[in-house]
Amino acid sequence: MRLFRKLLWALPIFALISIFLYGRKQEDSTSEKTSPPKDVETQLCDPCLEERQDACSDPCDPCATDPQTKAYDQGYGICENDLPKAYSAPGRIDVCGGIDAFVTGSFIYWEPLGDQLDLGTARFASLTPVELDLVKFKTNYEPGFKVGLGFNLNHDNWDLFAQYTRLHETETTRYTPRTRDSNDSIISSWFILDPLPAFFSDISGDIVAVWKTELDKIDLELARSYYLGAKLIARPFIGGSVHWLDQRYDLSLTESSVLQESSTKNDSWALGPRFGLGSSYLIYKGFRIFGYGAISLLFSENEISGVGNEDSAAYILNKVDKYILRDVEELMIGLGWGSYFTRKKWHMDLSVAYEAQRYARTNYMSYIAQLNLEANEVKAGDFYLHGLTVTARFDF
Repeated sequence: MRLFRKLLWALPIFALISIFLYGRKQEDSTSEKTSPPKDVETQLCDPCLEERQDACSDPCDPCATDPQTKAYDQGYGICENDLPKAYSAPGRIDVCGGIDAFVTGSFIYWEPLGDQLDLGTARFASLTPVELDLVKFKTNYEPGFKVGLGFNLNHDNWDLFAQYTRLHETETTRYTPRTRDSNDSIISSWFILDPLPAFFSDISGDIVAVWKTELDKIDLELARSYYLGAKLIARPFIGGSVHWLDQRYDLSLTESSVLQESSTKNDSWALGPRFGLGSSYLIYKGFRIFGYGAISLLFSENEISGVGNEDSAAYILNKVDKYILRDVEELMIGLGWGSYFTRKKWHMDLSVAYEAQRYARTNYMSYIAQLNLEANEVKAGDFYLHGLTVTARFDF
């Protein structure tokens, strides 16, 4: 009975507490729904807010009549509160009403470089003290081009991009001996049948070396551009790469009225995965600083062959196949500018950059020549490219 009375006294207290808590909950819910917006004057003074285009300016233009769903231009600088900070929002170029494709074209002005291309070592025994000259092979910058085609995919703003690079060049180095003394000579590893020194007193004319290279390269990238900050956009990618690199090295001189010449070829192809990262830091009014890096690990076949004529004896170097794994590294840094046009129906971008590339273990021409002199096998030399890249890109 006492317990029953205590419960009767407690029931009104529980009822009052429940009514109070329910009223507080309703007040909080109402305040969230009717909270006043940000001060209008503050919005008008915020430099990050841009005026939207007049939707009635052209009723037939879907890019003008569609509601503006973004307060920023995608692919350009944003303000801190434009996007949720926890989501890597897409940062690719986004044109209106197009087919979501883009094309690129690049003029390249690169210098090819290589390991183990020198003509030989000149020894001047007639001088006191004896002097030695390393006869270097000299190269120059040569023109080439790149062309690319890309598509923006519907899935999560990824893009697919393919690019072809072509650089074909021929480099020539001529060496004129400083003296024609009978004690002075040159020795070269390129001569296989007669690797002994050739004396300058017996050489007429110049010693001539010619290096011909032909590079054809195709890269495929699956990438996604996204904001890392208000002014920083990243573009990681993964894909594949294939290239064909054909080289030939010729060395010739006339000794005692007899032509001594050697010609060695290395035709190679390589195929494998490629991945990397590109980034852009947006400066001002469409200008940006950008960087790009990629690395590939490729299965490569090298086909080595050659012919020659030394001491009036002709010879043929039978074809040799060498299979390796080749790594390729690429780096680029530059300055670019871009802008949307005609209510974002298309976009143009221009850039200028310094680019460098390295192709590992490509010079099997010298590899064969040096095996003739060395007891131990030598590592094949690498192939390098560096220089200027000027690019135009058109999104539509």
